[in-house]
Amino acid sequence: MRLAALILVSVSLLHLTGCGEDATIYATDARKANGLVVILPGIEGESEYNHDIRRGLMAGGVEYALVIRSWGVPVPVAGMIVNQTNFLGNRLAATGVAQMIAQYQDRYPGRPVYVVGHSGGGGVAVFTAEALADMTGDRKIEGLVLLSASISNNYPNTSKALAQCRQGLVNFYNPEDTALLGLGTTIAGNVDGGRAPSAGRAGFEITHPKLYDQAVSGSMSGDDPHGSTTRVPFVSRRVVPWIKATQWPPGLTAGRHDR
Repeated sequence: MRLAALILVSVSLLHLTGCGEDATIYATDARKANGLVVILPGIEGESEYNHDIRRGLMAGGVEYALVIRSWGVPVPVAGMIVNQTNFLGNRLAATGVAQMIAQYQDRYPGRPVYVVGHSGGGGVAVFTAEALADMTGDRKIEGLVLLSASISNNYPNTSKALAQCRQGLVNFYNPEDTALLGLGTTIAGNVDGGRAPSAGRAGFEITHPKLYDQAVSGSMSGDDPHGSTTRVPFVSRRVVPWIKATQWPPGLTAGRHDR
């Protein structure tokens, strides 16, 4: 467990930062009236990783409200370990996210909603869709976007989450993300508690007509493979087309896998 903790902390601290950015400009009434994108951070909480995701969505011309929703224990370093291994707490956190989405849908019926989750937030994104399935009313969202997600690639309830997505789930995974989503999650477990390979490193095992695995090229990894899917150019070029598309897969994306 000590080795897993060191890996989790060393990777996550790379982009840990304060929250000095004015978030209100991303969630104006005009943006909310267009739609909503909920960005779920990794175990580190609000950081440059998720700020870059939001910047990439802005750079790509997404006109929806872009809300970073932290989850888990907001304690530096120690909180990250708790967030990675608090399997029940992660599901409870996802219920809170689902309630926030339901409140938005009640106020803005018919508007598109997407949930984008990075690292541990990818797992919480899937749990959020599951929680929506257990709520009253039609609580479907347009889709889930997972970026280097810490969720087991054989996670058994993926189909339940997909049933709440009109378009589906797109999973951007990086085979070079071996430190955190390889060794780290093998020892400490993914946020769902499974010690199987992470879907953020290996893609999902299951097949489903609305599940799209998208590999990240090695050239994107640089010195931080775990952050490769959060970089502004990557998000604006690879993620935004999925948010803007009226039907998945967008454009010329072919098949279920892009490996």
